[in-house]
Amino acid sequence: MQRKQGIMMTKNILRNEQYSTMGLKVINRAFAIDISQSKLTAAKGELVVNQDKSTVYVKEIREFNYDNEGIEELIKFLGEYKEGIIEATGIYYFHLHERLTEKGYKVTVINPLHLTEMLGKKTDKLDAQRLLVAHMTGVIKGSYIPTGEIKELRELTRYRESLVEKITQVKNEIRKILEIAGYKIQPFDKKGRQLLEKLAKGEGLNKEEKDELKERLGRNLNDAEKLALKQLVELLKSLENMVKEVEDMIISKIPQPVIELSKIPGVGLISAATIYAEFGDVSRFSSSKAARAYAGFAPKTKQSGENESHSGMIRGNKYLRRILYLVARVARNLEPFNGYYERLIARGKSATQATCALAGKLASICYHVIKDGVYKGVVKKRFRVPRGKEVNVKDFNVGDALDSLSP
Repeated sequence: MQRKQGIMMTKNILRNEQYSTMGLKVINRAFAIDISQSKLTAAKGELVVNQDKSTVYVKEIREFNYDNEGIEELIKFLGEYKEGIIEATGIYYFHLHERLTEKGYKVTVINPLHLTEMLGKKTDKLDAQRLLVAHMTGVIKGSYIPTGEIKELRELTRYRESLVEKITQVKNEIRKILEIAGYKIQPFDKKGRQLLEKLAKGEGLNKEEKDELKERLGRNLNDAEKLALKQLVELLKSLENMVKEVEDMIISKIPQPVIELSKIPGVGLISAATIYAEFGDVSRFSSSKAARAYAGFAPKTKQSGENESHSGMIRGNKYLRRILYLVARVARNLEPFNGYYERLIARGKSATQATCALAGKLASICYHVIKDGVYKGVVKKRFRVPRGKEVNVKDFNVGDALDSLSP
């Protein structure tokens, strides 16, 4: 029904020759831009009223190269049209969004999945035109795009996560080599790391190490395995150093709301920074329930007549959903959340279901902390705060730390 409505909206368009002969009242001006890797298709138009009937007049559509010169031409083309919409096409829209907002344009970004659902498949110029009409008639809503400190913090925390994923991949490759060669060791604890270093360098083990490990040692590695292991260990060290560097920068930039979030049992500084960055401006949520849905911990509701059923979870923000789930896995063993978790288990919920329920509860708590600027619940006994220019992270007693923190 919604898609049909959106398509019907595109038929209510005045042509140029019609518009020039009519004395219509212009109530809004806007633009729409369809983005690809190398091309920008822009449409600008006006919402006009004639005898209490609103109609969108598409004034002009033009194409531009997606480079610095093309963007400057686009800005000249937009002229007095200071408000509009663009489609979030992969990574290509970021630069254009920044350039336009820097020039004072109010830019709404639309999720392409929502656009396709409402208006059908893309068709370049027609797509820009339909996007404009749908925007001006209120058929589609824009996506939230963070700015300022939230944008930078989100970039840092997401980059950190990508590095952590790479570390996991490298560790799995190392485990694969060792397993093929018959080694039954834990390669990433303290002693395992020392053994890994020796194997990577082709060094032999001393008698004490051989006696301690005994049956867990495998055969001698061949040249190909030694080379691969050596490179993987070097790559692992490099990635771990990169993560540490990113974490230091994250901690150096955390605002007061992150400190408040880090007081919640189970939430560390990096987790708090991620939660804050992914939630962004919480004023756009009507309630904690809406924030919980955004985090991906609200059930899907299906209604047929008077019958209502719940099946699965709303997808939500995948980064926020992941970090809240990981936090819940820690918090379920800590007061005051362990009681809530144990009651769910006693009612027959699985560990995963109970953890997801706790993650949803934490999402609501985090929403209120960011919204109110203060955490009012049970504060964990110890939490980490940044100290000094070198961003050394140390544990402090809560009472001492609160006195030393500045907003």
